Amino acid sequence: MLRSFQVTNHGSLAEAQQLRLSKGTGSPLAVPVTAVHGVAAAGKTGLVDALAHMRDAVLHSVSGWDPYAGPVRRPHLGFADRPSEFVAGFVAEGVPYTYGFRLDSADVIAEWLYTHPRSRKRIVFERSGDEVKIGPMFEPARYGVAALVPLVRPNALLLSLAGQLYAEALVPAYRWFATNLRVQQGEIATEALAHDLGSHISRSPDNAARLLMLLRSADLGIEDLLVAEHDPMYADYLRDLDAEIGALAAQFDQGGADPILVERELSTLRAARDALYRRMVDRRGAGLSLVHEGIDVPFELSDESTATRALLRVLPAMLEALDTGQVLAVDDLGAGLPVEETDRLVQLFQNPETNARGAQLLYTTADRALIDRGNGRSQRTRTAVWQLRRDAGVSELTPL
Repeated sequence: MLRSFQVTNHGSLAEAQQLRLSKGTGSPLAVPVTAVHGVAAAGKTGLVDALAHMRDAVLHSVSGWDPYAGPVRRPHLGFADRPSEFVAGFVAEGVPYTYGFRLDSADVIAEWLYTHPRSRKRIVFERSGDEVKIGPMFEPARYGVAALVPLVRPNALLLSLAGQLYAEALVPAYRWFATNLRVQQGEIATEALAHDLGSHISRSPDNAARLLMLLRSADLGIEDLLVAEHDPMYADYLRDLDAEIGALAAQFDQGGADPILVERELSTLRAARDALYRRMVDRRGAGLSLVHEGIDVPFELSDESTATRALLRVLPAMLEALDTGQVLAVDDLGAGLPVEETDRLVQLFQNPETNARGAQLLYTTADRALIDRGNGRSQRTRTAVWQLRRDAGVSELTPL
């Protein structure tokens, strides 16, 4: 669950801007859908990119950032000498957290992680320059975290290193960014689109049936999906992993074991499954095509219309989020699609029957008609609506 996100000095978001995704002040209950509206060049893409940048920093600052350069950041061009800051409030494994960091062009200036059990703030760690303070409530973790402090580079995050080296006290926060947050930006290359579709479909016959039902109901003329059989070299391994994932998912639903441990194991198995499927696709392709009404020859993804590709871009990510309770952020949702079709996608998250695991959708749009529809601001506040405006080159976020 994502409760809030704050960004300072990223893209056109020069001043501190906070997006709240929960009902009321300090409430642990997050709304399932958060819409951000703004005209072209208002800063919508920058807001989603800031969330993606925070996630990327947590996952890759140790292994992906140049060790001999400053932190990767994209400050407002008019304020390049000011620090950039990112702060997220979220719930991981049932515990509320606040995590944030501040960067300049040379180093990580500050980094902090707090928990909030019973609405009381407890320090997990606070980092200022080269100094790291471990909170008194986390003394048992002191030696595990303290051992990492001399290893973390000035231009990398401690949470990134701790997550990769499995420092137990910091793992829940790291895993939240790795497995519970997904960000979708811009166009997706045909190869990546084929991978996402094929991977989702191949996990379960139910996935294929549900995806096909949604495609047929979109009135795009699609009648069927054709997917090649798994490569024999990988088929048995994928089948075994799918069986393990299915058994663990059933165990999680029945509540017969520690849900935190089961959820951790599920995310690990799903990551292993994705990696194995990617290796298979890299070796021989996804083997995916679509059958259209009245046309004998199947369509490759590259042959599909803009509207079809726009729908295929978001459907697998949305269905995965609904199945696993993820937070999904989508920039420019509905681009290339009719408002009615986009509205139906939003309703998948608003409806408790299709969103039983508490998934969240955060999306941006330039189409006011999408957020003005009846489902946009229902009496039960199932959607929060925000406005982005740009004045003198600086974007400002306000609730509607």
